[in-house]
Amino acid sequence: MDVAALSPEQLGHASTLLEHVLTELSAGASERDVLNRSAALVADLVDADVVAVCEGAHVHGGVGLGQRFLPERGLARVVRDGGGSFAVPGLGRVRATVVEVPALEGVHIVVGWAEATETPEGVLATATLVARVLGLVVLGRHGRERERWHRQQGAQGVAERNRLQQALRQREQVLTTSVRFQRAVSSRRPLPELLVQIATSSSELMDGRAVTLVLADPRSQMQMRVVAAVGDPQLAPELALAATSALGGFGVATGDAHVPAAAAVHINGRSVGALVLDTLASGPLDPVGTTVLRAFAEHASMALSHADTVRAVEAASSDSLTNLPNRATLLRHLEVSLRVTESDGIGTAVLFVDLNGFKRINDTLGHAAGDEVLSRIARRLRRCLRGDDLAARLGGDEFALVVRDVEPARAAARIAARVQADVSQPLETHGQSVRVGASIGIAVAEPGVGAAEMLRRADSAMYRAKAESHALGTGSSDTSHSAREGVVAGRVVLFEADMHDADRLRSQLEHDLLRAVGDDEFELAYQPIVRLGDGAVVGAEALLRWRHRTRGLLEPGAFLAGAERSPAVEELWRWVLRTACAQAAAWREQVPDLSITVNLSAAHVMTRGVSDDVRNALTAASLDPTALVLDIPADLLGEDPDMLAARLKKLRATGARILLDDFATLRPDGDSDVLVNHSLAPLRQLPVDGVKLDRTLIAEIDGPDGADALAAVRTLCELGAALDLGVVAEGVERTEQVLLLQEAGCSVAQGILLGAPRSVAELGAELTAGELGPVEKLATVPALADLADLAGLAEFTGDPLEGPGEDGDDAEAALDAQSLFAREFGPVGVAREGTVAVPVQGGPGEAPVPVPISGVRPTDLRRMLDRSR
Repeated sequence: MDVAALSPEQLGHASTLLEHVLTELSAGASERDVLNRSAALVADLVDADVVAVCEGAHVHGGVGLGQRFLPERGLARVVRDGGGSFAVPGLGRVRATVVEVPALEGVHIVVGWAEATETPEGVLATATLVARVLGLVVLGRHGRERERWHRQQGAQGVAERNRLQQALRQREQVLTTSVRFQRAVSSRRPLPELLVQIATSSSELMDGRAVTLVLADPRSQMQMRVVAAVGDPQLAPELALAATSALGGFGVATGDAHVPAAAAVHINGRSVGALVLDTLASGPLDPVGTTVLRAFAEHASMALSHADTVRAVEAASSDSLTNLPNRATLLRHLEVSLRVTESDGIGTAVLFVDLNGFKRINDTLGHAAGDEVLSRIARRLRRCLRGDDLAARLGGDEFALVVRDVEPARAAARIAARVQADVSQPLETHGQSVRVGASIGIAVAEPGVGAAEMLRRADSAMYRAKAESHALGTGSSDTSHSAREGVVAGRVVLFEADMHDADRLRSQLEHDLLRAVGDDEFELAYQPIVRLGDGAVVGAEALLRWRHRTRGLLEPGAFLAGAERSPAVEELWRWVLRTACAQAAAWREQVPDLSITVNLSAAHVMTRGVSDDVRNALTAASLDPTALVLDIPADLLGEDPDMLAARLKKLRATGARILLDDFATLRPDGDSDVLVNHSLAPLRQLPVDGVKLDRTLIAEIDGPDGADALAAVRTLCELGAALDLGVVAEGVERTEQVLLLQEAGCSVAQGILLGAPRSVAELGAELTAGELGPVEKLATVPALADLADLAGLAEFTGDPLEGPGEDGDDAEAALDAQSLFAREFGPVGVAREGTVAVPVQGGPGEAPVPVPISGVRPTDLRRMLDRSR
């Protein structure tokens, strides 16, 4: 049986089988007995009806051939044709397979079955193994018989006898080396080590002459190259290559004083090189030397065939890029671990690892850089494991680890911490220093839970970790290296039962997303962007909504995280751009200077085709490019500056304006807040037109500790003016914030107070009616702060405007402040989200005046703001 054809699970059996064949054949009393034993062995091992050992038309021995008339002509034809069928007396037609005995020229083993349509599986490998051993045994017996003959003749002198003894020792050494080499192959010794061993052993048996092994290199169009060379001095490489070329890929060349000897090396019958022996000083090889060289060339062929088979097995069970086990291998290993857990009590845990920031590397540096990063991350994962742990690549940037321990949850947590520390270290690729993080989900084995379910649980926990990682990246005070460089460091989450529902919902939404893009289930809402000087609506921000057929209207927070992982996401963003630009073109017929703002994700900004998407949308809508404003996340400031500048430059070349969204964010840090991105200085090198102040900063400016936030807004507005960068405030919800923003120098804002997101029809109707957009200045009216003074004055003067109360008590005065404003200046609107208390300008104990925080119509806002200018 051919060891090279065996799977790794059969290698142990192969060694035992080889020893059995050697023992059986070596026990033959004569050469004919050895040949008959080989035929019987093959018949027994492969369950054949007929086995014959043939040399040309002569049959040396066999089984199943009949007693009187041997089918010599039929056997000769089958040997000549390399297979076929022949008639056997008493048995009928027999379909046969032919196997060459490598060490005995012209000798073949014919194996046949009656009424067979095809050769049974494994026959060729088994018959080849017996043939190789048969050749070596017969060669050894030839040597002993030849020595006996010379002794009987007495025609040889002492020198000849010594030579024969040396030849016998060589043959014995060949046989011994063959057994040792077969065991080395069975134990899966490294291929380079085996090849050097072949060259060294053949040199030792050939009086220390130089030996070179030449093989075809698959990485360079199968060009021949030297892979092993021994001897002192070594054979010149050009001579070895010339001898290999002259051999033509078959047989043995005995060499001479000009050309070295060579024996062909093959993989499963395909010529791949030669074993070359130096004969320049000794002359052509004698038959013994030729046999030795051929035998070691066969060893090289066996090692290569075995390695080729192992590579094929490993390729089917491992990832070609990282050489880690693949998903199928991981699940098989996990099933075994779970079964063992039931018997030995040692627990099992699975870690599902997803890389943060990898897509950015792929998009910015290309897939070659991404592949290099994945390979190096795989090596780092291996370093984090203990002896019995397993790491596998599931696909893309997802990996899984299997951990066994008496305390699996604790061990998994320690390894997760080690993985995060190692993975987050910087690495160099394509001349750039890059970083990635890792979000990790952990699932611990429970009774009755299979391998596939454990992997799903770890996947669900990873998604929770991913969500928490993004929350950490946008709303915390994380100041780690990774966070400062724009990479989310990642979180570790242990699976809990409630994660199943979230995982099923996420999977369903990702599945629905593919359908929804084609079925026009998405729509855009538009939020007005207001000029604070006169309340004019100067723009509208397009906000994505999904009108899900079963879950109703969904806002972006419910599906955008899944959308970023969906193959439909790029088409979704193109739809948003096309739809918003077309709507802006229609509205600009009523309000010529109106702009439209579209939010781009960080991943979309860094893709190569984003500028083409923008340009195509502008062209299709015939929209003036300056009417389009692109909001891009401020998190992109952590990207490679040169790459980010190149991407923004291409976007700017479309003619659209660019704003950095969520700029100057307040993140909690213990008992205080930390202001992130509070300087416009880095923007001087980027082609941007302005920034949007994050709602967390605006929410603080009118709070009890808002002095620092207000000072930051004022500084940013002053820097913006100096650098010719626009500053837009978002998240305006209270009238005090409007006044403070004006005081700080911010001229444009948006928020619930200034206008909630509304449908195309609603916003379009308001634009048509003239309720939105630039208006003429109105008569001077009191500032909002003055309303409290008026309310307090009414309390003391008994002005009939304060209400029907007879005594003018405080409660009525406070409640009538809004009515007072309404009587003088028209309806103020209806509060939808409660009120804010405006303190009365007076002594302590004065009742606050409730003022609506939302629902104020734009015309009302203009009257309120007119006094404050």
